[in-house]
Amino acid sequence: MAEKKKKRERYITNANTLSVLLILFLSGEFVFETWMAGTKVDYSVAGLIMLLAFIIIVSIIRTAQNFHKLASNIPAVLFLFYTALMMISGWQSPYYLLVCLAFCGISCIYYSFYRTIIYIVLQNIAIVFLIIRGVPVTGAGATLIISAASWVVCLLASIIMLVLTRSATITLSKAIEHQTSFHNLLATTENYVAMVDENNKVVYASKTLSQLGSVDEPDNVQGWPLIDLFPGKRLKAFAGQMLKSKDGYAEDWEFSLNGQKRYFKASSHGLPGNTGSSLVNLYDMTYLAERDEIAAMKDSMKIGLFYMDQNFVIQDHYSRYLEELLSEENLFGKLFTDVIANSVTPNEMVSIKDYFGMVLERTYDQEMLDDINPLNELHYVNVRTGDRKVFQCAFATVERGHGEVFLLVTVYDITARVELQQKLAEEEAKRQEEMQSVFELIQVEPAVFGDFIEDMEVEFGNIDKILKNDTLSAHDALVKVYQSVHAIKSNAVILGLNVFGNKVHQLESKIKKLREQEGEVPFVEMLNLTVDIEKISSERESFKEIIGKLQSYAGSGGGGERQSVKVLVESLAKTTARVAQDMEKQIKFVAPEVESEALDNSPRRVVKDILMQLIRNSAVHGIEKPDERKKRGKNETGIVKLSIKKSEDHKHVHIKLTDDGNGLDYKKIAQKALQKKLIKKEDVENKDMLLKAIFLPGFSTAETETVHGGRGIGLNLVRDRIKEVNGTIKVKSETGKGTVFFISLPLQKQK
Repeated sequence: MAEKKKKRERYITNANTLSVLLILFLSGEFVFETWMAGTKVDYSVAGLIMLLAFIIIVSIIRTAQNFHKLASNIPAVLFLFYTALMMISGWQSPYYLLVCLAFCGISCIYYSFYRTIIYIVLQNIAIVFLIIRGVPVTGAGATLIISAASWVVCLLASIIMLVLTRSATITLSKAIEHQTSFHNLLATTENYVAMVDENNKVVYASKTLSQLGSVDEPDNVQGWPLIDLFPGKRLKAFAGQMLKSKDGYAEDWEFSLNGQKRYFKASSHGLPGNTGSSLVNLYDMTYLAERDEIAAMKDSMKIGLFYMDQNFVIQDHYSRYLEELLSEENLFGKLFTDVIANSVTPNEMVSIKDYFGMVLERTYDQEMLDDINPLNELHYVNVRTGDRKVFQCAFATVERGHGEVFLLVTVYDITARVELQQKLAEEEAKRQEEMQSVFELIQVEPAVFGDFIEDMEVEFGNIDKILKNDTLSAHDALVKVYQSVHAIKSNAVILGLNVFGNKVHQLESKIKKLREQEGEVPFVEMLNLTVDIEKISSERESFKEIIGKLQSYAGSGGGGERQSVKVLVESLAKTTARVAQDMEKQIKFVAPEVESEALDNSPRRVVKDILMQLIRNSAVHGIEKPDERKKRGKNETGIVKLSIKKSEDHKHVHIKLTDDGNGLDYKKIAQKALQKKLIKKEDVENKDMLLKAIFLPGFSTAETETVHGGRGIGLNLVRDRIKEVNGTIKVKSETGKGTVFFISLPLQKQK
């Protein structure tokens, strides 16, 4: 085949040379013939035609890329060139048709059968046209019959030349086309293919096979012994066995190459013609073998295993257990990112995709990639089935056929492990909470704690009655529940029961959120609230059990008058000290005038609740911080003073609570009340209306909410508790000097 190609190249070169020589010969012949005949010719025009024809011919030859086109282009230029010369000389030469026959011969030499046909047809049409017009193509004085007969002879000669060259032209073209196709096949195939001669030397080799022999260009291995292309003793042994058989060889090869296990299906077939040549074909089965091994392995393991391409598409041959893990079927072709989309936030999804890109890039340290893996603990949710699981996903890159990189994803179900860890963490937190509660209870005097338990039971009883009262709207019920929960929280925080106080504070937040909802409160929300309240209420028994153990360890049976002045004063003093510490203030609580008889015959729980709230209000909103008091010429320590006395008619108890703080900020009160639409614009200067506003539910001048205040429920609780026992409250405040609360409560009848 190579010989045929070289032969055709020689023919083209010869045809090009003949074409140029023919221009020169015909030009010389024209000048000589017209000169000798004495024909009048404009040699300047003739010279221009000769020069132009020469330039065109040379240009066509030099710029030609498809040489088969020369079979029509070159003869056409020659034909036009010679016809033009004959027209100038008056058709004196009798050799015109013979020269045209020579042009047909040159076309045949170019070995393009179909273009030669086109040229011969067009040339003879032009000659017939000249003969019909009466042009003496066979020389001056020739008759039409002679010209026609001469043309027929030339036409037959042209056909004979065409027939003679047809077989060689078509056969050579096909051979070259086949050769080109074979070269293209070898350049693009992924198989390891080679043609070897009778001496087992390479005639042609595919790029993959030459690269196996560490040679990049297949042309460079031509003439090599085929066995030299195979590295390693085992591969060379396989190749030697194949070359011994040559025809009909078909075996599976298993070997190691560069530390990787490889599998080839090898075959060899003798070529026809008894030349001793053969075609060798090695098909790389490594990927298929690995796939079968992985398939067998992954189907027996209780893990999810699958390949994912660079577009996050799940490939085929994933483990059977993966569908069970994800509660999804037919995963092939689905996007892994779509499968987990309902389990992560949009921002998390962006991070996950970025992470996949980093893994596929294969330039980052594996340890670092493991540390930042965003799917190390994926809380998976299947919206369709409602299944919830926790997965741990691991990623590794794998290069498969054609050099394409895939992610090998391993999914482990760690739901049980995470649930166990959560349970252990909850139990540890509960244990720590119980220890903290015990530590807090140790520091509370039994008598004071007894009052707290008694008051808490009353409040929870009230809450139960409120929730069962069908005559109250949901919003009205929430306000009353809010007050009771706030009272419980206040007492717990003041006693230093922070663990319990924080739980009640969270419950208070839920109630506040429900109370601020517009429209009807959903029944489900109220039901959930009832369950939360029941959980808090159930902790009373654990409190009693702990305090009972502490008392038994101490050998004390408790006792003492729980409604005594000492218990109340100590509780209020604790309230003041606790709030002062948290608010970074210096406050002293004094109670120089507290009549025991007045206190014992008053509604003790109401007295305690309202005084707790008023003292907290004075400490949070009234008393200034030390540096501010100092600037105003006051003592750095603020004073909260309490007096409790019976009225002269012995029917009421009079309570007076005074602080020397900043007093009520009526301007700020007016601004907040107007903002919450509690007063009208014309009432912003009306102090009586402003004083009423501060006792409304939800009103507070605080900018932030804390465990001590800011939710607008403390003074509302004071107002409602006083109203429950038919008492009254008055407020007197002077800016910069302080505030006084006057409370009058009816004395209870002694049993």
